[in-house]
Amino acid sequence: MILLIAASVAFAGPKANELVKITSASIEPSLKPGGASTLKVAAQVIDGWHINSDKPLSEDYIPTKLELNSPVTVAAGAVKYPPAQTLALEFAPGDKLAVFSGDIKLEVPLKAGADFAPKPGDVITVKIQYQGCNNTQCLRPASVSTTVPLATARIAGAIDGVGASGVRARGLRGDDRSGSALEHVFDRGWILGFIAVFLGGLALNLTPCVYPLIGVTIAYFGNQGGGPRRVLILAILFVLGIALMFSSVGVAVALSGGLFGAAMQNPFVLMALASILLMLAASSFGWFALQPPQWMMQSAGVARPGYAGAMLMGLGMGVVAAPCIGPIVLGLLLMVERSGSAFFGFALFFTLAIGLGVPYVGLALAAGSIRRLPRSGEWLAWIEQLFGFVLIGLAIYFLDPVAPNHLMTRLLPYYAAGAGIFLGFISPAGKSWRPFFVIRSALGIASVGALLMLLYPRPARESLRFEPFNVGLVASAAQQRKPVLIDFSADWCIPCREMENSTYIDPLVVREAHRFVRMKANLTAQDQANDAVINQFDIQGVPTTLLIDSAGKVRQRKVGYVGPRELFTALRQVN
Repeated sequence: MILLIAASVAFAGPKANELVKITSASIEPSLKPGGASTLKVAAQVIDGWHINSDKPLSEDYIPTKLELNSPVTVAAGAVKYPPAQTLALEFAPGDKLAVFSGDIKLEVPLKAGADFAPKPGDVITVKIQYQGCNNTQCLRPASVSTTVPLATARIAGAIDGVGASGVRARGLRGDDRSGSALEHVFDRGWILGFIAVFLGGLALNLTPCVYPLIGVTIAYFGNQGGGPRRVLILAILFVLGIALMFSSVGVAVALSGGLFGAAMQNPFVLMALASILLMLAASSFGWFALQPPQWMMQSAGVARPGYAGAMLMGLGMGVVAAPCIGPIVLGLLLMVERSGSAFFGFALFFTLAIGLGVPYVGLALAAGSIRRLPRSGEWLAWIEQLFGFVLIGLAIYFLDPVAPNHLMTRLLPYYAAGAGIFLGFISPAGKSWRPFFVIRSALGIASVGALLMLLYPRPARESLRFEPFNVGLVASAAQQRKPVLIDFSADWCIPCREMENSTYIDPLVVREAHRFVRMKANLTAQDQANDAVINQFDIQGVPTTLLIDSAGKVRQRKVGYVGPRELFTALRQVN
Protein backbone atom coordinates (compact mmCIF):
# COMPACT_ATOMS: atom_id res chain seq x y z
CA MET A 1 0.00 0.00 0.00
CA ILE A 2 1.38 3.42 -0.97
CA LEU A 3 0.96 6.75 0.72
CA LEU A 4 -0.27 9.65 -1.41
CA ILE A 5 0.30 12.95 0.32
CA ALA A 6 -1.18 15.83 -1.69
CA ALA A 7 0.45 19.21 -1.51
CA SER A 8 -1.73 21.83 0.10
CA VAL A 9 -3.59 23.99 -2.36
CA ALA A 10 -5.30 27.31 -1.69
CA PHE A 11 -8.78 27.36 -3.17
CA ALA A 12 -9.79 30.87 -4.15
CA GLY A 13 -11.96 30.12 -7.15
CA PRO A 14 -15.59 29.12 -7.56
CA LYS A 15 -17.09 25.67 -7.69
CA ALA A 16 -18.48 24.48 -11.02
CA ASN A 17 -22.05 25.22 -9.91
CA GLU A 18 -21.05 28.72 -8.83
CA LEU A 19 -19.81 29.95 -12.22
CA VAL A 20 -23.27 31.07 -13.35
CA LYS A 21 -25.93 32.88 -11.35
CA ILE A 22 -29.48 33.49 -12.53
CA THR A 23 -30.14 37.10 -11.58
CA SER A 24 -33.75 37.40 -12.76
CA ALA A 25 -36.51 35.45 -14.47
CA SER A 26 -39.94 36.76 -15.39
CA ILE A 27 -42.86 36.15 -17.74
CA GLU A 28 -43.89 39.30 -19.60
CA PRO A 29 -46.75 39.88 -20.01
CA SER A 30 -48.45 37.49 -17.60
CA LEU A 31 -49.79 34.33 -19.19
CA LYS A 32 -53.51 34.06 -19.82
CA PRO A 33 -55.56 31.17 -21.22
CA GLY A 34 -54.85 30.91 -24.95
CA GLY A 35 -52.40 33.82 -24.74
CA ALA A 36 -48.76 34.22 -25.68
CA SER A 37 -45.94 35.67 -23.62
CA THR A 38 -42.16 35.61 -23.25
CA LEU A 39 -40.02 34.14 -20.51
CA LYS A 40 -37.04 36.45 -19.96
CA VAL A 41 -34.04 35.07 -18.10
CA ALA A 42 -30.99 37.07 -17.08
CA ALA A 43 -27.84 35.32 -15.86
CA GLN A 44 -24.31 36.32 -15.03
CA VAL A 45 -21.04 34.44 -15.50
CA ILE A 46 -18.42 35.10 -12.81
CA ASP A 47 -15.93 37.72 -13.90
CA GLY A 48 -12.97 36.22 -15.77
CA TRP A 49 -14.69 32.93 -16.62
CA HIS A 50 -16.68 31.91 -19.68
CA ILE A 51 -19.07 29.14 -20.67
CA ASN A 52 -19.53 27.56 -24.08
CA SER A 53 -22.18 29.12 -26.29
CA ASP A 54 -25.25 27.25 -27.46
CA LYS A 55 -23.34 26.47 -30.67
CA PRO A 56 -19.69 25.74 -29.78
CA LEU A 57 -17.17 25.42 -32.58
CA SER A 58 -16.36 21.77 -31.82
CA GLU A 59 -18.59 18.75 -31.29
CA ASP A 60 -16.51 17.83 -28.23
CA TYR A 61 -17.40 21.04 -26.40
CA ILE A 62 -20.54 20.98 -24.27
CA PRO A 63 -23.10 23.60 -25.38
CA THR A 64 -25.04 25.81 -23.03
CA LYS A 65 -28.73 24.83 -22.85
CA LEU A 66 -31.77 26.42 -21.29
CA GLU A 67 -34.41 23.87 -20.25
CA LEU A 68 -37.94 24.49 -18.97
CA ASN A 69 -40.25 22.25 -16.96
CA SER A 70 -43.85 23.26 -16.35
CA PRO A 71 -46.61 21.26 -14.62
CA VAL A 72 -49.38 23.03 -16.54
CA THR A 73 -50.36 23.41 -20.17
CA VAL A 74 -47.69 25.76 -21.41
CA ALA A 75 -45.88 25.22 -24.72
CA ALA A 76 -42.39 26.66 -25.07
CA GLY A 77 -40.86 27.81 -28.36
CA ALA A 78 -37.23 27.89 -29.47
CA VAL A 79 -34.83 29.52 -27.02
CA LYS A 80 -33.29 32.78 -28.18
CA TYR A 81 -29.67 32.84 -27.05
CA PRO A 82 -27.47 35.95 -27.10
CA PRO A 83 -24.81 36.38 -29.80
CA ALA A 84 -21.70 34.38 -28.98
CA GLN A 85 -18.36 36.02 -28.31
CA THR A 86 -15.30 34.80 -30.22
CA LEU A 87 -12.47 34.07 -27.84
CA ALA A 88 -8.87 32.89 -28.16
CA LEU A 89 -6.97 31.80 -25.06
CA GLU A 90 -3.54 33.28 -24.31
CA PHE A 91 -1.68 30.00 -24.78
CA ALA A 92 -3.53 29.08 -28.00
CA PRO A 93 -4.24 32.33 -29.94
CA GLY A 94 -4.98 30.42 -33.16
CA ASP A 95 -7.84 28.36 -31.70
CA LYS A 96 -11.17 30.18 -31.68
CA LEU A 97 -13.96 29.50 -29.16
CA ALA A 98 -17.61 30.60 -29.20
CA VAL A 99 -18.50 31.52 -25.63
CA PHE A 100 -20.76 33.50 -23.32
CA SER A 101 -19.32 35.70 -20.57
CA GLY A 102 -20.49 38.47 -18.30
CA ASP A 103 -24.22 39.24 -18.45
CA ILE A 104 -26.36 36.83 -20.48
CA LYS A 105 -29.96 37.40 -21.53
CA LEU A 106 -32.14 34.59 -22.87
CA GLU A 107 -35.75 34.58 -24.06
CA VAL A 108 -38.28 31.80 -24.63
CA PRO A 109 -41.69 32.36 -26.28
CA LEU A 110 -44.53 30.77 -24.32
CA LYS A 111 -48.04 29.80 -25.39
CA ALA A 112 -50.70 28.95 -22.85
CA GLY A 113 -53.39 26.43 -23.62
CA ALA A 114 -57.07 27.29 -23.54
CA ASP A 115 -57.42 25.40 -20.24
CA PHE A 116 -54.53 27.26 -18.61
CA ALA A 117 -55.50 27.83 -14.98
CA PRO A 118 -52.48 27.94 -12.68
CA LYS A 119 -52.92 27.19 -9.02
CA PRO A 120 -50.93 28.77 -6.18
CA GLY A 121 -47.59 27.01 -6.09
CA ASP A 122 -47.52 26.13 -9.81
CA VAL A 123 -44.17 27.17 -11.25
CA ILE A 124 -42.00 26.92 -14.33
CA THR A 125 -38.59 25.47 -13.52
CA VAL A 126 -35.77 27.17 -15.40
CA LYS A 127 -32.46 25.31 -15.68
CA ILE A 128 -29.28 26.47 -17.42
CA GLN A 129 -26.81 23.68 -18.18
CA TYR A 130 -23.27 24.78 -19.00
CA GLN A 131 -19.58 23.94 -18.90
CA GLY A 132 -17.15 26.66 -17.93
CA CYS A 133 -13.47 27.50 -18.26
CA ASN A 134 -11.11 30.34 -17.53
CA ASN A 135 -7.87 31.14 -19.31
CA THR A 136 -6.00 28.12 -17.90
CA GLN A 137 -8.43 25.42 -16.81
CA CYS A 138 -11.93 23.99 -17.22
CA LEU A 139 -14.50 22.69 -14.75
CA ARG A 140 -16.90 19.80 -15.16
CA PRO A 141 -20.41 20.43 -16.55
CA ALA A 142 -22.87 21.91 -14.07
CA SER A 143 -26.23 23.65 -13.95
CA VAL A 144 -28.14 26.33 -12.07
CA SER A 145 -31.89 26.56 -11.76
CA THR A 146 -34.70 28.69 -10.40
CA THR A 147 -38.49 28.73 -10.50
CA VAL A 148 -40.98 31.30 -11.77
CA PRO A 149 -44.49 31.23 -10.22
CA LEU A 150 -47.11 31.09 -12.94
CA ALA A 151 -49.71 32.87 -10.85
CA THR A 152 -47.64 36.04 -10.48
CA ALA A 153 -44.94 35.42 -13.14
CA ARG A 154 -42.21 36.66 -10.84
CA ILE A 155 -38.98 35.03 -9.84
CA ALA A 156 -39.26 32.72 -6.85
CA GLY A 157 -36.97 32.22 -3.90
CA ALA A 158 -33.26 31.66 -3.99
CA ILE A 159 -31.41 30.13 -6.87
CA ASP A 160 -30.38 26.51 -6.54
CA GLY A 161 -27.11 25.35 -8.03
CA VAL A 162 -26.69 21.80 -9.27
CA GLY A 163 -23.04 20.89 -9.64
CA ALA A 164 -21.08 17.88 -10.72
CA SER A 165 -19.18 15.56 -8.40
CA GLY A 166 -17.92 18.30 -6.13
CA VAL A 167 -15.31 19.49 -8.62
CA ARG A 168 -13.91 22.82 -7.47
CA ALA A 169 -11.93 25.50 -9.25
CA ARG A 170 -8.91 27.57 -8.55
CA GLY A 171 -8.51 31.25 -9.28
CA LEU A 172 -8.57 32.76 -12.68
CA ARG A 173 -6.23 34.63 -14.93
CA GLY A 174 -6.85 36.51 -18.13
CA ASP A 175 -9.49 38.63 -19.69
CA ASP A 176 -11.91 36.68 -21.86
CA ARG A 177 -12.76 39.35 -24.30
CA SER A 178 -13.07 38.53 -27.81
CA GLY A 179 -11.37 36.85 -30.65
CA SER A 180 -11.07 38.95 -33.69
CA ALA A 181 -7.62 40.22 -34.62
CA LEU A 182 -8.49 43.79 -33.67
CA GLU A 183 -9.92 42.65 -30.34
CA HIS A 184 -6.61 40.93 -29.61
CA VAL A 185 -4.90 44.27 -30.23
CA PHE A 186 -7.23 45.91 -27.68
CA ASP A 187 -6.39 43.10 -25.24
CA ARG A 188 -2.78 44.36 -25.37
CA GLY A 189 -3.81 47.89 -24.44
CA TRP A 190 -6.39 50.54 -25.25
CA ILE A 191 -3.85 52.95 -26.70
CA LEU A 192 -2.51 50.33 -29.11
CA GLY A 193 -6.06 49.37 -30.08
CA PHE A 194 -7.13 52.90 -30.92
CA ILE A 195 -3.91 53.48 -32.88
CA ALA A 196 -4.78 50.40 -34.96
CA VAL A 197 -8.29 51.76 -35.59
CA PHE A 198 -6.85 55.17 -36.57
CA LEU A 199 -4.46 53.53 -39.08
CA GLY A 200 -7.36 51.49 -40.42
CA GLY A 201 -9.25 54.71 -41.06
CA LEU A 202 -6.28 56.07 -42.99
CA ALA A 203 -6.17 52.90 -45.11
CA LEU A 204 -9.85 53.24 -46.01
CA ASN A 205 -8.98 56.29 -48.12
CA LEU A 206 -7.44 53.95 -50.69
CA THR A 207 -10.61 51.91 -51.21
CA PRO A 208 -12.24 52.40 -54.62
CA CYS A 209 -15.37 53.82 -52.99
CA VAL A 210 -13.70 56.49 -50.87
CA TYR A 211 -10.99 57.57 -53.31
CA PRO A 212 -13.40 59.54 -55.57
CA LEU A 213 -14.49 61.62 -52.57
CA ILE A 214 -11.05 63.22 -52.44
CA GLY A 215 -11.82 65.07 -55.68
CA VAL A 216 -15.09 66.35 -54.21
CA THR A 217 -13.19 67.66 -51.18
CA ILE A 218 -10.69 69.52 -53.34
CA ALA A 219 -13.52 71.07 -55.36
CA TYR A 220 -15.36 72.14 -52.20
CA PHE A 221 -12.47 73.82 -50.43
CA GLY A 222 -11.15 75.29 -53.67
CA ASN A 223 -14.32 77.40 -53.77
CA GLN A 224 -13.93 78.68 -50.19
CA GLY A 225 -12.49 82.09 -49.62
CA GLY A 226 -10.34 83.37 -46.76
CA GLY A 227 -6.82 82.76 -45.58
CA PRO A 228 -5.14 79.51 -44.49
CA ARG A 229 -6.36 79.87 -40.90
CA ARG A 230 -10.00 80.01 -41.95
CA VAL A 231 -9.54 77.09 -44.35
CA LEU A 232 -7.90 75.06 -41.55
CA ILE A 233 -10.87 75.69 -39.23
CA LEU A 234 -13.28 74.74 -42.02
CA ALA A 235 -11.31 71.55 -42.67
CA ILE A 236 -11.38 70.58 -38.99
CA LEU A 237 -15.13 71.14 -38.86
CA PHE A 238 -15.49 69.11 -42.06
CA VAL A 239 -13.63 66.16 -40.46
CA LEU A 240 -15.68 66.53 -37.27
CA GLY A 241 -18.81 66.24 -39.40
CA ILE A 242 -17.58 62.90 -40.77
CA ALA A 243 -16.67 61.81 -37.23
CA LEU A 244 -20.09 62.77 -35.90
CA MET A 245 -21.77 60.70 -38.61
CA PHE A 246 -19.63 57.63 -37.90
CA SER A 247 -19.85 57.98 -34.11
CA SER A 248 -23.64 58.08 -34.29
CA VAL A 249 -23.55 54.65 -35.92
CA GLY A 250 -21.32 53.32 -33.13
CA VAL A 251 -23.62 54.65 -30.42
CA ALA A 252 -26.73 53.28 -32.15
CA VAL A 253 -25.22 49.78 -32.37
CA ALA A 254 -24.14 49.89 -28.71
CA LEU A 255 -27.71 50.73 -27.70
CA SER A 256 -29.35 48.25 -30.09
CA GLY A 257 -29.75 45.66 -27.35
CA GLY A 258 -28.31 42.79 -29.41
CA LEU A 259 -30.33 43.35 -32.58
CA PHE A 260 -27.22 43.79 -34.72
CA GLY A 261 -25.53 40.68 -33.34
CA ALA A 262 -28.72 38.66 -33.76
CA ALA A 263 -28.87 39.68 -37.42
CA MET A 264 -25.28 38.52 -37.85
CA GLN A 265 -26.39 35.04 -36.76
CA ASN A 266 -28.81 34.80 -39.70
CA PRO A 267 -27.40 32.77 -42.65
CA PHE A 268 -29.25 34.92 -45.18
CA VAL A 269 -27.75 38.10 -43.72
CA LEU A 270 -24.28 36.54 -43.84
CA MET A 271 -24.73 35.48 -47.47
CA ALA A 272 -25.98 38.96 -48.38
CA LEU A 273 -22.93 40.54 -46.74
CA ALA A 274 -20.63 38.13 -48.55
CA SER A 275 -22.27 39.08 -51.84
CA ILE A 276 -21.71 42.78 -51.15
CA LEU A 277 -18.07 42.14 -50.27
CA LEU A 278 -17.53 40.15 -53.48
CA MET A 279 -19.11 42.96 -55.50
CA LEU A 280 -16.77 45.49 -53.88
CA ALA A 281 -13.84 43.16 -54.57
CA ALA A 282 -14.80 42.97 -58.26
CA SER A 283 -14.73 46.76 -58.37
CA SER A 284 -11.27 46.76 -56.76
CA PHE A 285 -10.03 44.49 -59.55
CA GLY A 286 -11.33 46.97 -62.13
CA TRP A 287 -14.13 44.81 -63.49
CA PHE A 288 -16.51 47.74 -63.18
CA ALA A 289 -16.50 51.21 -61.63
CA LEU A 290 -18.32 51.37 -58.32
CA GLN A 291 -19.01 54.87 -57.07
CA PRO A 292 -21.66 56.53 -54.92
CA PRO A 293 -24.68 57.70 -56.94
CA GLN A 294 -23.98 60.87 -58.92
CA TRP A 295 -26.79 62.77 -57.23
CA MET A 296 -25.26 62.04 -53.83
CA MET A 297 -21.85 63.21 -55.05
CA GLN A 298 -23.32 66.40 -56.44
CA SER A 299 -25.32 67.03 -53.28
CA ALA A 300 -22.25 66.46 -51.11
CA GLY A 301 -20.14 68.68 -53.34
CA VAL A 302 -22.35 71.74 -53.14
CA ALA A 303 -20.24 74.49 -51.58
CA ARG A 304 -22.13 75.66 -48.50
CA PRO A 305 -20.38 78.73 -47.09
CA GLY A 306 -19.50 79.20 -43.45
CA TYR A 307 -18.48 76.97 -40.57
CA ALA A 308 -21.86 75.28 -40.24
CA GLY A 309 -21.75 74.54 -43.95
CA ALA A 310 -18.38 72.80 -43.56
CA MET A 311 -19.72 70.54 -40.82
CA LEU A 312 -22.85 69.77 -42.85
CA MET A 313 -20.57 68.98 -45.77
CA GLY A 314 -18.68 66.51 -43.55
CA LEU A 315 -21.96 64.90 -42.47
CA GLY A 316 -22.91 64.52 -46.11
CA MET A 317 -19.56 62.98 -46.98
CA GLY A 318 -19.98 60.57 -44.07
CA VAL A 319 -23.35 59.49 -45.50
CA VAL A 320 -21.82 59.00 -48.94
CA ALA A 321 -18.85 57.00 -47.63
CA ALA A 322 -20.72 54.84 -45.10
CA PRO A 323 -22.43 52.44 -47.56
CA CYS A 324 -19.11 51.84 -49.33
CA ILE A 325 -16.97 51.04 -46.30
CA GLY A 326 -19.78 49.56 -44.19
CA PRO A 327 -18.93 45.90 -44.86
CA ILE A 328 -15.31 46.58 -43.96
CA VAL A 329 -16.12 47.88 -40.46
CA LEU A 330 -18.51 45.07 -39.46
CA GLY A 331 -15.92 43.75 -37.02
CA LEU A 332 -15.90 47.09 -35.23
CA LEU A 333 -19.67 47.07 -35.03
CA LEU A 334 -19.66 43.61 -33.43
CA MET A 335 -17.08 44.78 -30.89
CA VAL A 336 -19.23 47.75 -29.98
CA GLU A 337 -22.35 45.64 -29.57
CA ARG A 338 -20.56 43.15 -27.34
CA SER A 339 -19.34 45.96 -25.13
CA GLY A 340 -22.81 47.48 -24.81
CA SER A 341 -21.08 50.79 -24.10
CA ALA A 342 -22.28 53.85 -25.97
CA PHE A 343 -19.10 55.69 -24.93
CA PHE A 344 -16.89 52.93 -26.36
CA GLY A 345 -18.95 52.91 -29.57
CA PHE A 346 -18.61 56.68 -29.91
CA ALA A 347 -14.85 56.64 -29.20
CA LEU A 348 -14.12 53.73 -31.54
CA PHE A 349 -15.90 55.17 -34.57
CA PHE A 350 -14.77 58.70 -33.79
CA THR A 351 -11.17 57.43 -33.97
CA LEU A 352 -11.89 55.59 -37.22
CA ALA A 353 -13.42 58.73 -38.73
CA ILE A 354 -10.49 60.89 -37.63
CA GLY A 355 -8.13 58.46 -39.36
CA LEU A 356 -10.28 58.63 -42.47
CA GLY A 357 -10.52 62.43 -42.34
CA VAL A 358 -6.99 63.53 -41.44
CA PRO A 359 -5.80 63.52 -45.09
CA TYR A 360 -8.69 65.85 -45.96
CA VAL A 361 -7.20 68.56 -43.77
CA GLY A 362 -4.05 68.59 -45.89
CA LEU A 363 -6.10 68.46 -49.06
CA ALA A 364 -8.19 71.41 -47.89
CA LEU A 365 -5.10 73.53 -47.26
CA ALA A 366 -3.72 72.61 -50.69
CA ALA A 367 -7.05 72.89 -52.49
CA GLY A 368 -6.19 76.29 -53.92
CA SER A 369 -3.19 74.91 -55.80
CA ILE A 370 -4.59 71.48 -56.71
CA ARG A 371 -7.01 71.74 -59.60
CA ARG A 372 -7.35 68.05 -60.32
CA LEU A 373 -6.62 64.80 -58.51
CA PRO A 374 -3.56 62.97 -59.86
CA ARG A 375 -4.39 59.82 -61.76
CA SER A 376 -3.75 56.64 -59.88
CA GLY A 377 -0.48 55.02 -60.86
CA GLU A 378 0.50 51.37 -60.88
CA TRP A 379 1.15 51.37 -57.14
CA LEU A 380 -2.44 52.45 -56.41
CA ALA A 381 -3.79 49.85 -58.82
CA TRP A 382 -1.79 47.24 -56.87
CA ILE A 383 -3.18 48.57 -53.56
CA GLU A 384 -6.70 48.30 -54.93
CA GLN A 385 -6.02 44.68 -55.90
CA LEU A 386 -4.77 44.07 -52.37
CA PHE A 387 -8.02 45.49 -50.98
CA GLY A 388 -9.91 43.26 -53.41
CA PHE A 389 -8.25 40.16 -52.00
CA VAL A 390 -8.92 41.38 -48.45
CA LEU A 391 -12.61 41.81 -49.30
CA ILE A 392 -12.79 38.30 -50.74
CA GLY A 393 -11.14 37.01 -47.56
CA LEU A 394 -13.79 38.79 -45.47
CA ALA A 395 -16.50 37.21 -47.63
CA ILE A 396 -15.01 33.77 -46.99
CA TYR A 397 -14.90 34.54 -43.27
CA PHE A 398 -18.57 35.57 -43.15
CA LEU A 399 -19.60 32.45 -45.07
CA ASP A 400 -17.86 30.13 -42.60
CA PRO A 401 -20.91 29.62 -40.31
CA VAL A 402 -22.98 28.71 -43.38
CA ALA A 403 -20.47 26.15 -44.73
CA PRO A 404 -20.24 22.67 -43.18
CA ASN A 405 -17.46 21.79 -40.72
CA HIS A 406 -15.97 25.31 -40.87
CA LEU A 407 -14.67 24.64 -44.36
CA MET A 408 -14.13 28.32 -45.12
CA THR A 409 -11.88 28.89 -42.12
CA ARG A 410 -9.67 25.98 -43.15
CA LEU A 411 -9.39 27.40 -46.69
CA LEU A 412 -8.41 30.91 -45.58
CA PRO A 413 -4.64 30.25 -45.07
CA TYR A 414 -4.36 28.70 -48.55
CA TYR A 415 -6.34 31.58 -50.05
CA ALA A 416 -4.11 34.16 -48.34
CA ALA A 417 -0.96 32.45 -49.65
CA GLY A 418 -2.39 32.29 -53.18
CA ALA A 419 -3.36 35.97 -53.07
CA GLY A 420 0.15 36.90 -51.93
CA ILE A 421 1.70 34.92 -54.80
CA PHE A 422 -0.56 36.70 -57.33
CA LEU A 423 0.25 40.14 -55.92
CA GLY A 424 3.95 39.34 -55.72
CA PHE A 425 4.62 37.74 -59.12
CA ILE A 426 1.58 37.69 -61.41
CA SER A 427 -0.11 41.09 -61.10
CA PRO A 428 1.10 43.50 -63.83
CA ALA A 429 0.68 46.51 -61.51
CA GLY A 430 3.66 48.03 -59.75
CA LYS A 431 6.47 46.46 -61.82
CA SER A 432 7.91 49.60 -63.39
CA TRP A 433 8.74 51.40 -60.13
CA ARG A 434 11.76 49.57 -58.71
CA PRO A 435 11.28 50.24 -54.94
CA PHE A 436 7.69 49.05 -55.15
CA PHE A 437 8.76 46.06 -57.25
CA VAL A 438 11.10 44.99 -54.42
CA ILE A 439 8.25 45.23 -51.90
CA ARG A 440 5.82 43.15 -53.96
CA SER A 441 8.53 40.58 -54.73
CA ALA A 442 9.24 40.17 -51.01
CA LEU A 443 5.52 39.57 -50.43
CA GLY A 444 5.50 36.94 -53.18
CA ILE A 445 8.51 35.10 -51.76
CA ALA A 446 7.00 35.06 -48.27
CA SER A 447 3.70 33.76 -49.69
CA VAL A 448 5.45 30.93 -51.54
CA GLY A 449 7.16 29.96 -48.30
CA ALA A 450 3.84 30.02 -46.43
CA LEU A 451 2.16 27.88 -49.08
CA LEU A 452 4.98 25.31 -48.95
CA MET A 453 4.61 25.11 -45.17
CA LEU A 454 0.87 24.54 -45.57
CA LEU A 455 1.29 21.86 -48.23
CA TYR A 456 4.31 20.17 -46.68
CA PRO A 457 4.08 20.60 -42.91
CA ARG A 458 6.97 19.60 -40.71
CA PRO A 459 6.96 15.93 -39.63
CA ALA A 460 5.07 15.42 -36.41
CA ARG A 461 7.36 15.42 -33.40
CA GLU A 462 7.43 12.54 -30.98
CA SER A 463 4.79 12.94 -28.32
CA LEU A 464 4.46 11.41 -24.89
CA ARG A 465 2.46 8.22 -24.71
CA PHE A 466 0.21 7.61 -21.72
CA GLU A 467 -1.35 4.47 -20.31
CA PRO A 468 -4.99 4.65 -19.20
CA PHE A 469 -5.17 5.53 -15.51
CA ASN A 470 -5.04 2.54 -13.20
CA VAL A 471 -4.58 2.64 -9.43
CA GLY A 472 -2.71 -0.64 -9.67
CA LEU A 473 -0.07 0.96 -11.88
CA VAL A 474 0.47 3.66 -9.25
CA ALA A 475 1.08 1.02 -6.60
CA SER A 476 3.30 -0.98 -8.95
CA ALA A 477 5.41 2.11 -9.73
CA ALA A 478 5.98 2.71 -6.01
CA GLN A 479 7.13 -0.88 -5.56
CA GLN A 480 9.54 -0.50 -8.49
CA ARG A 481 10.75 2.85 -7.12
CA LYS A 482 9.66 4.74 -10.26
CA PRO A 483 8.18 8.25 -10.37
CA VAL A 484 4.68 8.73 -11.82
CA LEU A 485 3.18 11.39 -14.10
CA ILE A 486 -0.64 11.51 -14.15
CA ASP A 487 -2.49 13.80 -16.57
CA PHE A 488 -6.12 14.45 -15.58
CA SER A 489 -8.03 15.76 -18.60
CA ALA A 490 -11.37 15.68 -20.43
CA ASP A 491 -12.56 15.81 -24.03
CA TRP A 492 -14.28 19.18 -23.46
CA CYS A 493 -11.17 20.75 -21.92
CA ILE A 494 -9.52 23.24 -24.30
CA PRO A 495 -6.30 23.73 -22.23
CA CYS A 496 -5.91 19.93 -22.14
CA ARG A 497 -5.87 19.80 -25.94
CA GLU A 498 -3.32 22.56 -26.11
CA MET A 499 -1.02 20.72 -23.71
CA GLU A 500 -1.18 17.70 -26.01
CA ASN A 501 -0.24 19.90 -28.98
CA SER A 502 2.53 21.88 -27.26
CA THR A 503 3.74 20.63 -23.89
CA TYR A 504 3.66 16.88 -24.53
CA ILE A 505 5.52 17.13 -27.84
CA ASP A 506 8.34 19.31 -26.54
CA PRO A 507 11.63 17.34 -26.98
CA LEU A 508 12.93 18.24 -23.51
CA VAL A 509 9.67 17.20 -21.84
CA VAL A 510 9.51 13.97 -23.84
CA ARG A 511 13.09 13.04 -22.92
CA GLU A 512 12.74 13.85 -19.21
CA ALA A 513 9.34 12.14 -18.87
CA HIS A 514 10.57 8.82 -20.24
CA ARG A 515 11.74 7.82 -16.76
CA PHE A 516 8.21 8.30 -15.39
CA VAL A 517 5.29 5.88 -15.43
CA ARG A 518 2.86 7.98 -17.43
CA MET A 519 -0.93 7.71 -17.09
CA LYS A 520 -3.88 9.74 -18.39
CA ALA A 521 -7.15 9.90 -16.48
CA ASN A 522 -9.98 10.97 -18.79
CA LEU A 523 -12.69 12.58 -16.64
CA THR A 524 -15.14 13.28 -19.45
CA ALA A 525 -17.75 10.78 -18.26
CA GLN A 526 -19.68 11.70 -15.13
CA ASP A 527 -19.79 8.29 -13.49
CA GLN A 528 -18.87 6.65 -10.22
CA ALA A 529 -15.45 5.54 -11.41
CA ASN A 530 -14.40 9.08 -12.28
CA ASP A 531 -15.98 10.44 -9.11
CA ALA A 532 -13.83 8.05 -7.10
CA VAL A 533 -10.67 9.23 -8.91
CA ILE A 534 -11.63 12.88 -8.38
CA ASN A 535 -12.17 12.34 -4.65
CA GLN A 536 -9.04 10.23 -4.21
CA PHE A 537 -6.72 12.78 -5.78
CA ASP A 538 -8.75 15.88 -4.84
CA ILE A 539 -8.94 17.13 -8.44
CA GLN A 540 -9.98 20.78 -8.57
CA GLY A 541 -10.28 21.19 -12.35
CA VAL A 542 -8.73 20.05 -15.58
CA PRO A 543 -6.08 19.92 -16.74
CA THR A 544 -4.41 18.80 -13.52
CA THR A 545 -0.89 17.41 -13.69
CA LEU A 546 0.25 15.22 -10.80
CA LEU A 547 3.90 14.27 -10.25
CA ILE A 548 4.55 11.46 -7.73
CA ASP A 549 8.05 10.56 -6.63
CA SER A 550 9.50 7.06 -6.34
CA ALA A 551 8.36 6.82 -2.71
CA GLY A 552 4.71 7.34 -3.68
CA LYS A 553 4.47 10.92 -2.44
CA VAL A 554 2.86 13.70 -4.48
CA ARG A 555 5.60 16.24 -5.13
CA GLN A 556 3.96 18.52 -7.67
CA ARG A 557 0.32 19.37 -8.34
CA LYS A 558 -0.35 21.82 -11.14
CA VAL A 559 -3.90 22.91 -11.97
CA GLY A 560 -4.46 24.52 -15.36
CA TYR A 561 -2.40 24.77 -18.51
CA VAL A 562 1.29 23.97 -18.00
CA GLY A 563 3.75 25.07 -20.67
CA PRO A 564 6.75 23.01 -21.83
CA ARG A 565 9.38 24.93 -19.86
CA GLU A 566 7.38 24.81 -16.61
CA LEU A 567 6.67 21.09 -16.88
CA PHE A 568 10.28 20.27 -17.80
CA THR A 569 11.49 22.11 -14.68
CA ALA A 570 8.93 20.29 -12.51
CA LEU A 571 9.89 16.87 -13.93
CA ARG A 572 13.55 17.45 -13.14
CA GLN A 573 12.71 18.21 -9.51
CA VAL A 574 11.05 14.84 -8.94
CA ASN A 575 13.26 11.97 -7.81
